[in-house]
Amino acid sequence: MRRQGWVSLGAGLVCALWGFLAADAAVPVPKTVGKKVYVHLMPWFETRSTSGTGAWGIHWTMANQNPDVVDGSGRRQIASYYYPLIGPYGSGDRDVIEYQLLLMKYAGVDGVLIDWPGTINAWDYPKNRANTEAIIAQTAAVGLDFAVVYEDHNAQLAYEAGFISDKLGAGRNDMAYLRDRYFNQSNYIRVNNAPLLLVFGPQTFQSAGDWTNVFSPLSQKPTFLTLWYESGEAGANAKGEFAWIYPDFTTGLTHFYNNQPSPLKFGSVYPGFRSFYAAGGWGGPTWEIAHNGLNSFNQTLDLAKNAGSINHFQLNTWNDYGEGTMIEPTREFGYGFLTSLQQKLGVPYSQSELELINTLYQQRKQYAGDGNKQAQLNQAASALFSLDVTGARNILNGGGGGSGVSVTNGGFESGMTGWTTWTPNGTAGAAFTETYNGGHASANHLTHWSGAPFETWTYQSVSGLASGSYKVRAWVRKGGSFALSRLQVKTCGSCAAVFTALGTYGDWTQVETPAISVTGGSLEFGFHTQATTGDTANFIHMDDVSLVKL
Repeated sequence: MRRQGWVSLGAGLVCALWGFLAADAAVPVPKTVGKKVYVHLMPWFETRSTSGTGAWGIHWTMANQNPDVVDGSGRRQIASYYYPLIGPYGSGDRDVIEYQLLLMKYAGVDGVLIDWPGTINAWDYPKNRANTEAIIAQTAAVGLDFAVVYEDHNAQLAYEAGFISDKLGAGRNDMAYLRDRYFNQSNYIRVNNAPLLLVFGPQTFQSAGDWTNVFSPLSQKPTFLTLWYESGEAGANAKGEFAWIYPDFTTGLTHFYNNQPSPLKFGSVYPGFRSFYAAGGWGGPTWEIAHNGLNSFNQTLDLAKNAGSINHFQLNTWNDYGEGTMIEPTREFGYGFLTSLQQKLGVPYSQSELELINTLYQQRKQYAGDGNKQAQLNQAASALFSLDVTGARNILNGGGGGSGVSVTNGGFESGMTGWTTWTPNGTAGAAFTETYNGGHASANHLTHWSGAPFETWTYQSVSGLASGSYKVRAWVRKGGSFALSRLQVKTCGSCAAVFTALGTYGDWTQVETPAISVTGGSLEFGFHTQATTGDTANFIHMDDVSLVKL
């Protein structure tokens, strides 16, 4: 259930762990920034297939959106101005969890702070708690730590609706549950030798006496953080505060970092704020903080990274689509927030690894029910957990046999980097990258299109290849007719090409070239298109190019 009351605070999250993996298989991602980086995760999203009721969850619908309505680009109508790269999902879906946790890991995140509803059996709280436990069940195998952000406001809401009669008793039950289920796990986050607990507020228990009562089932009190400027409502039970999102943006963050005399402070990093509440028929804040592409995220990240008063910061949020604060991959921003994080934290990985994780997710869904294939994908996941990217890539490449060879910018998320376009008639501009109708597994794709006749050959050259047979694979979407449209590969610029003529594909379809023998160590491959008329209805979209040694 959404947070029913917005807390305006400023300066002025059981699925069993997969038995095929052991927690000690995970290897931490190295980085040059020593501060602890955590991400705030919402466990409250549901699809028709995951909800248990056959209905879409309220966080995709709010009061008036219908995800069964799908536009021409395949985009469902959801309660957000932004759209997940993998589409709307269920938070308890184990493939989604694997995808999300791996993305966090390869972006440099140390742990996940899960928005936790408590133990009251009301509304969607039990489903959110079950989703939380499905997420927790995979954290250790991936190599992430976890803690919870307690929604104490849920006790007040349940009390007012008649679900409970004793709010403090409900709070004590929640603490006993945390003690017995979460705090004792080896990868639960501990700060100052005590389990970390954040509260989104407090909003229900607002005195030192309340929190002393709520914490009475605990023999060891947690390192307890309230929202910024609210620690007084917990008295000595509070050990610090965490910053959040507020309209004063960097002014408020700077004030908190420099002036708030809290013994322990967590910073806040976020990409902007643009809520869907008014459009979705819900109450909630309507002010905005412009994303400005990646700029707002980078500003808040730099502040937190450089602030001397904090050694921990929280990325707010992974996936709050209703408020537009998500940093997970979307159609609008691609992998941008995560690649910025990689760069600024000194992580030795890039978008290529993030795209590989997306490939793992796509194959999980494509081969659902295929036990043999899933076993192979389990091996790929295990390789990623242990930072064996090459091993994972060899398994996942192209969804078929062979071993993968590195392709520069095969998903076109870095524009035309790594690619060259040849033309015999000055029409190279007909080859470009864009986000129109979305890419195959990411935001961008290559397009060949023009309102006038053109011929373009967009290609990449690789060298240092071992002798043997190779194929090129790519995902293509194509409409209309062309004099020539090929995915082709050749062993030198003047050599004869082997190719696959492209058909008409209404949706993304994987195609591959015939095998080509390499003896000289080099290949040149890509897309050759010729249009003899200027029909604007003719287009080719190309994405996720891979090179396979057979």
